[in-house]
Amino acid sequence: MLINNMKIFIKKYLFGIVYRKPLHYFNWILNKIEPIFSDQSDKPLRYPPIFIIGAPRSGSTLLYQVMTEYYDVGYLSNLHCRFYGAASWLERIVRPLRWRKPLNFSSRHGVTKGIAAPSECGEFWYRFFRRKPQYIPIEEANPRQLRRLRGAVRALIHAFDKPILFKNMNCALRLHPTAKTLPEALFIVTQRNLLDNAHSLLEVRKKLHGDYQTWWGMEPPNIDNLTKLSSHEQVIKQVQDIMELIAIESNVFGKNKFFYVDYDLFCKNPQYVLNKMDQFFTGHGIVLRKTEGKRLLTFNKSQSIRIDSALYEQLQEYIDKQK
Repeated sequence: MLINNMKIFIKKYLFGIVYRKPLHYFNWILNKIEPIFSDQSDKPLRYPPIFIIGAPRSGSTLLYQVMTEYYDVGYLSNLHCRFYGAASWLERIVRPLRWRKPLNFSSRHGVTKGIAAPSECGEFWYRFFRRKPQYIPIEEANPRQLRRLRGAVRALIHAFDKPILFKNMNCALRLHPTAKTLPEALFIVTQRNLLDNAHSLLEVRKKLHGDYQTWWGMEPPNIDNLTKLSSHEQVIKQVQDIMELIAIESNVFGKNKFFYVDYDLFCKNPQYVLNKMDQFFTGHGIVLRKTEGKRLLTFNKSQSIRIDSALYEQLQEYIDKQK
């Protein structure tokens, strides 16, 4: 029996570590060890963490890239994300941001290229929150995992020794437990013209799935009901429900902690938006240093219709009926 059990262990675990998913198992080990050395107390954080949230396809990745170019902040890079089990340790040992290169502000569905490019790093957050259902009210969050989250964020702040900017859109679906665990946090909310946002969501669906009906992106609390709707209704309600959820939580934790960025205005005049953002941070006692050689560009928005024209008309009609 003992020999059989040892064979099973070697085949299932050691063989898997060496041959199948070595990085996955390495992160699993790191995830077990890092909390032992982290400070999970309620002592104030040295710097307030800053979160970019909003609906998918609302311009969050572009804002994330510009902010990491413009401000001297810490952030999770693609290399940090490879070692998400203890990203703070990687920062202390390797310091990946020293290899950063000027960004070309391109991405593919929120994914950037380059080891030092800013990452959404979903795996880092799945250390502390379940994957499904994506919406997590405070009563369904694990208190032990929330304490570990606070410890991990504190460890990152100490490793970077500067404010940290996070961008993970699903944080909007677990906003209450996040904001309660990190009461120092500030939130930058991206918002976009509803028609353009819905149009972009349908475009991604078609590219990734080959159809418009298959769901893509964040799943609001009533996802089961939304999937029963037609595709144009789905994407509109997806955006509306997420933004409504953010508005509700902002009333709970204080609207003064939330700064809204209009995507159209940001593309047209990023400097104006960043100046307003500076005032927002200053109002919370934070002065973010500017990086040397910062680049400020205007960004062109696509004006073409990139989905079926009849479907685009359905989007317009559905929005008009709600007015």
